[in-house]
Amino acid sequence: MWIIRTVLVLLLLILVVGFAYNNIGPDQKVAVHLEPLFVNYVDVPLVTVVFWAFVAGAALSLLLFVSIYVKLSVQGHTARKRIRSLEGEVTILRNRPIEESAELLKGADRKMDEQESPFAEN
Repeated sequence: MWIIRTVLVLLLLILVVGFAYNNIGPDQKVAVHLEPLFVNYVDVPLVTVVFWAFVAGAALSLLLFVSIYVKLSVQGHTARKRIRSLEGEVTILRNRPIEESAELLKGADRKMDEQESPFAEN
């Protein structure tokens, strides 16, 4: 899987470099106005603008990927911990004798009836 990802990244880089190479020219100058920062650049090569736009997009994608990866890792860790806990509980229940389990269930039913009775009176 990592081979496919590496090939796709290299292909993307080759396309970006090819695009930049085809657009190199002495008359390929643009003005860049960054309104929120109140910064203006005049006569910037188009290749430079495309390159920095690519770098900004890659950095933003990396930031989003890392945040999603961390969130999923935490969720996975929590799920694995819960699964281990539930598997331990199932193992304990499997190892109990049938008579003891039946008595425990009857005792749990009595406790539930006792807990429900105060609420039934209201």
